Amino acid sequence: MKIHPFVIQVLEKAQKLPLPFWITLIVALPVSAGAFGVWLLNQENIGECEAATTSPDISDSTRLYCAQVSADRRTANDLLEAIQLANAISYEHPLRSDGDRLIKRWSERVMELAEAMFQDGKLNEAIALLEKIPVGTPVYELVPPRIQEWQATWREAETIYEDAQTALQDDKPTVALAEARKLLRVPNEYWRTTRFQELASEIQASRENRKKTASQNKAPKEAIAEQLTTDNLLSNWEKEQAAEAGVQLAKAKQLAAGGDLNSLREAISAAELVFSGTPQYPQAQQAIAQWTRQIETIEDQPYLDRATKLANKGDLASLQAAISEANNIYFGRALYQEAQSKIDQWTEQARQIHDQQYSQQNSTQPINQFRETDYRIPPAPAKP
Repeated sequence: MKIHPFVIQVLEKAQKLPLPFWITLIVALPVSAGAFGVWLLNQENIGECEAATTSPDISDSTRLYCAQVSADRRTANDLLEAIQLANAISYEHPLRSDGDRLIKRWSERVMELAEAMFQDGKLNEAIALLEKIPVGTPVYELVPPRIQEWQATWREAETIYEDAQTALQDDKPTVALAEARKLLRVPNEYWRTTRFQELASEIQASRENRKKTASQNKAPKEAIAEQLTTDNLLSNWEKEQAAEAGVQLAKAKQLAAGGDLNSLREAISAAELVFSGTPQYPQAQQAIAQWTRQIETIEDQPYLDRATKLANKGDLASLQAAISEANNIYFGRALYQEAQSKIDQWTEQARQIHDQQYSQQNSTQPINQFRETDYRIPPAPAKP
């Protein structure tokens, strides 16, 4: 009988293990022989991962394992390292398709992190992060236009801010306020909140200074009239903002009623234009959170459906494949808890099947059903 080279590799490494390990193994078996094999090799791979980005001798299966270990840490640098490792897998290797799928997911996550930096006012850091996405990866073509969009937004916001500052220096608070309001329509949270609040505070300070000067240099009636004019201007502006926020939130809800991905994303974009400080802002933020969960559910439900369909076959290989498929639903996503619950259920089923197979075979013989592509199925926890 011809034994798979990967199984031979597992057996060679197994011979080096101490006797206490084998005693523990007999008491608490892993999910499957395949899972055990992967775990056994991964103990060595943990050390290899430290040099995986530079060593040409690392196997492609180890590269993908190390890439996923890195990506699980979820920082920008770790995601980029994961992309680099997966992108180094040979195009002829059976795992390349898995690698490309993961590269796309990780690249999208890097873009999300970069967008968060941009919204937080860190333009240069956001651009630098996007530029680290390797050429030829699935989302790289989105990088240049995204950077150009950010730079255009930034230039627009800077121009508005400078115009408002100039108006203040010219002692024209009404003009400055009109310019400041333009920032509220800039598609960047930093300019819409932090920088707008800075301008609003300066305008308020200018108003107080004008009030103080007027009370000193003008008759009381004139000072009071000027103060009322300024107060009315600010009051009207707040009322206009609240009215616009109501219209914007109604528009967002109407868009979300479509229920598809595009409609929900457009609804979120519309709701993000309901600005902090308006009565509708808390409701808008709650709606954004709800629609985000709906989007995650729509995106991840196919993973869970495919995993459930595989698990329903009931054999060990299908259960392994189901676990691998469900592991595509990441922590923090809407369906994560449901996916983990099913993974626990399928792991227990797989363990029971394995126990039955193991009891029917000689313990010195490798158990079938192991597949090299089951590189992400973790070992079962030891039983007390």
